[in-house]
Amino acid sequence: MPHSPSRTLPSLPPRPPENTSQVHKAIDKAGYLGIALYILGFGLSELLHLPAMVFVVAGVLCWGHFKGWLLALIMAPLSCCLSFLVVRKIGGQVLADSQWSFVQKLMAKLDEYPVRTVVTLRLCFFLAPAINYVLALSSISFKNFFVGTAAGLVGPLTIAVFFIDRLIVYMGWSKVQNAEIGAALHELGDEFEFGAMGGRHGRGAFF
Repeated sequence: MPHSPSRTLPSLPPRPPENTSQVHKAIDKAGYLGIALYILGFGLSELLHLPAMVFVVAGVLCWGHFKGWLLALIMAPLSCCLSFLVVRKIGGQVLADSQWSFVQKLMAKLDEYPVRTVVTLRLCFFLAPAINYVLALSSISFKNFFVGTAAGLVGPLTIAVFFIDRLIVYMGWSKVQNAEIGAALHELGDEFEFGAMGGRHGRGAFF
């Protein structure tokens, strides 16, 4: 019997979970509506005490490292600002008018170095919703709050997105990896189909 030459099968990376592929397909199908829902959910996360890091992870998973990082840099400060404005509208500047000595000591540096204080708080507590509440009930201006929050979140968000992206790549959950796996599986299917056809022709020639 003729001996068919052995074929080297393409090496495949670990296949991602099926639900990860479904997430990518759902995001692509949703289009701009998916982005709008993401922005809405991220925007309300600080106000509703939802874990904002979930949206950071979702952004990197769905739109990649760079776009996910940009979305996080834009949406995280906006979410904090929305929480700040709502709390200030409802509660006013209670802490600024308080006569309690420990509150006055707490707010002393905030009045003197508002932006620096907010940056320090963000570096220490990141996206903790309580920071928005405390600052909203202080005498800090919205401008200083926004500048301090935006500046203070750049470093922590950059570090967080870097490690999130590394984890996604390691687990094989990225959109690019899903596409590569799909192409490799398609190539593997072509190899088997070609081999099966060759085997049938070989048997026909032998008999």
